[in-house]
Amino acid sequence: MPTIETIKLADAPEAPKKLSKVAEQLVSALNGLKRDEVLKLSPDEGKSLRGLKTSVGRVSSNAGIKVESWSVDDTNLYVRKLDK
Repeated sequence: MPTIETIKLADAPEAPKKLSKVAEQLVSALNGLKRDEVLKLSPDEGKSLRGLKTSVGRVSSNAGIKVESWSVDDTNLYVRKLDK
């Protein structure tokens, strides 16, 4: 069982707010998409397509961007930005 302790907000470290460089690049790419464009993403060597899809979903959701993603060939992930 973890140790649980209540402390003052002033005593707690500040929560991290900065996105990773990869997340910043993804948000920038999503924001730059036009209606007739999609992103084509390939996972890094040794990484899974499923993990990439999860990461894209998490980053876009945290940035308030709605996306649709799909894969056809099990090597690339395609992502389009949805209208709000």
